[in-house]
Amino acid sequence: MQEIIKEIAGIVMTLCFMFCYIPQIIKIFRNKSSRDVSLTLILMSIGGYSSGMIYLFLGTFGLWWFLNYCVGLIMCSILVYAWFKYYHDDEYDSY
Repeated sequence: MQEIIKEIAGIVMTLCFMFCYIPQIIKIFRNKSSRDVSLTLILMSIGGYSSGMIYLFLGTFGLWWFLNYCVGLIMCSILVYAWFKYYHDDEYDSY
């Protein structure tokens, strides 16, 4: 029973972390603005996911962690793309 709970928790954790950036991505594309999104947070997330992948391959491999890191990197990459595509500095928009 404990193993089943562990697997379910792993699945839920992975799904939450894999897709947590989707609402922000949708918001940026809908509003055509990334003004309220922290690029530093996104870049730090990419660093964390990348380090996690290295740690995973040098240690004990786990499927849920691997999926988490891979999809997380993809989502962060999409978020970086959207951030730069829709970044507007209001100070310069009026010129």
